[in-house]
Amino acid sequence: MNPPTIAVVFHSVCANTYLMAKEYREALAALGAQVLFYRLPDPNYAVTADAFPASRAYKNEILGVEELEDPAQVLDCDALFLGSPTYFGNVSAPVKAFMDRFVDYWAEARLAGKFFGGFASAGTPQGGCDICLQALCHFAMHMGMCLIPVPSTVTGAVQPAYGVCHWSGDNSDQRLTQEEREAIASYCAFACKIIGRGGNRT
Repeated sequence: MNPPTIAVVFHSVCANTYLMAKEYREALAALGAQVLFYRLPDPNYAVTADAFPASRAYKNEILGVEELEDPAQVLDCDALFLGSPTYFGNVSAPVKAFMDRFVDYWAEARLAGKFFGGFASAGTPQGGCDICLQALCHFAMHMGMCLIPVPSTVTGAVQPAYGVCHWSGDNSDQRLTQEEREAIASYCAFACKIIGRGGNRT
């Protein structure tokens, strides 16, 4: 059986969702998956990143990540992990634009049966991160994808069932804790078991 191909796609301004995406990439690769790693287009990023002290240190690093130009780039993947910052209890505009570009593929059910997991960051536990995750899950369900929820057996920081959250603080400068990194690694291990059972990669 060939290893699964998994796309990790993110949008990030203050670098928190990016750092989560990096943890996903490293954990999935360590588990033997072939990982495609993309950032979503954001025409304002180069300017807005300079406006936030928390983002400046990672600006060039994020700009160095390959930009996802066409959703078709992830159609042949076995799974998609999609990450967004939380804006007013919802996904960011670039993530919403990315999801909306799947309208033609929705009609053809091109993602049906593939696996999906969401991750998100927010300033505080009251910032709507779980609602943002639900928006990501709603997209996946409309695409006919198979959600990979967060089971109670995931170790590390306690997470909602809808996906993995990180709370970055009022200034968006609180980076991932060791417990949050452990939760991502534990969740990825669970996800790879699910993906391995569901695929027909011969």
